[in-house]
Amino acid sequence: MTTREKYKVSIRQATKLALPIIGGQLGLVLMGFFDTVQVGGLGPAYMAASGVSSGTYFLFMLLGMGILFAVSPLVSEAFGEGHAWKSIGVFRSALKIALVLCVVFYGVVYVVTDHFEIFRESEKITTLSKRFLHILNYSTPMLMLFTLGKQFMDGTGRTKVSMVVTVIGLLCNVILNWILIYGKLGCPAMGIEGAAIATATARTLMCVILFGYIFYDKQVKGLIAEYKLKAGEGKSYIKPILEIGVPSGLQMFFEVAAFNAAQIMSGWIDETNLAAYQIAISLASITFMMVSGVANAGTIMTGYAFGAKDKEGIGIAGNTVYFLTFCSQFLFAIVFLALCNQLPKMYTGDEKVITLASTLLIWAALFQLSDGFQVVGAGLLRGLQDTRVPSVIAFASYWIIMVPLCYVLTFTVGLGVVGVYIGFTIGLSIAAGLMYLRFRYRLKHVQFADL
Repeated sequence: MTTREKYKVSIRQATKLALPIIGGQLGLVLMGFFDTVQVGGLGPAYMAASGVSSGTYFLFMLLGMGILFAVSPLVSEAFGEGHAWKSIGVFRSALKIALVLCVVFYGVVYVVTDHFEIFRESEKITTLSKRFLHILNYSTPMLMLFTLGKQFMDGTGRTKVSMVVTVIGLLCNVILNWILIYGKLGCPAMGIEGAAIATATARTLMCVILFGYIFYDKQVKGLIAEYKLKAGEGKSYIKPILEIGVPSGLQMFFEVAAFNAAQIMSGWIDETNLAAYQIAISLASITFMMVSGVANAGTIMTGYAFGAKDKEGIGIAGNTVYFLTFCSQFLFAIVFLALCNQLPKMYTGDEKVITLASTLLIWAALFQLSDGFQVVGAGLLRGLQDTRVPSVIAFASYWIIMVPLCYVLTFTVGLGVVGVYIGFTIGLSIAAGLMYLRFRYRLKHVQFADL
């Protein structure tokens, strides 16, 4: 097979893996999108509270979810080396970790919610955020367990399963939002609490369906039987999961925490700036989650090639996902530039918010490529089980450079929330460049080891 033919196969494989992941990732983001849009009918303060509380929630959740992101590269490695039965050991060990994470992060969010005043938002936004988070937190165990199940199925290459489950959850969330927020079909109008109940219910449904599918799936049953025969019940994969997952979780935490800090800064200006920030970042999050689907496909492909000890395959997988990322993110940038005045109108009719959000979308268009390249670079490195250096890169790019720069441009220079988005553009570009250089270094010096 020629190099050109190998790239054609790689593009087809990446597309086949990425599209369902993108669908699933998009479904998760659209839950937040519809929460914001549907709650937005109550006023800018409700929309801002929904955004800042959801951002705060995922700030902590992604630390735990990031640990479970170690599952897919380990599972894909097991399939790549021809010992797919090892994936059951990974799943069982990860389940123990997930149960601990459920308890830990439920407690963390409970404490943060009770002390939400530390974020120095307005009294109204703080009160609304507390009401939203206290209910949403009940779904934390379901979110963690769903993440585990999704990572397991994605690692096996069967990415359509979690996509279908996520779409079901999204439809449930949208319908329940309509019923509970505004009091339809005879139900009382619950406002922002209704949105929280809708999201918590959708997550529970998603978790139950996905785990039911896994436990009754014929392929999984076959792998369980083979695992018991070849490995016994005592085999543990907790150590490799934590070695890969903890730095991966920290990397995600550093990134999301930086964006959350910028969101909080926007709230220090006024509710209009916070609402405009939320609209622009909500749209940017949709494109980010779509390209993160490509990144997850890269994780699976490099993990499989890593298990198969195929250095050329790792390089082809990397080049393929970088190419797909460039194409998709360039297209999104064009869309943001062309529709910067129209897209904010989906969220609100407030002219001040629309005008400011339109300006922010121009800057969001400028950092599309950088945002895509940094998440893809991290995904490729995760497939090579390299997560420690990327976590350092994330901390340096976002917390040593980006966050201080956002503050200076916003308050010292006086650019307002526009300064936040200029800071995003610079910080993400630095992270993207360093992640790319790290991947090329690891590709050159790759060392293979058995799972």
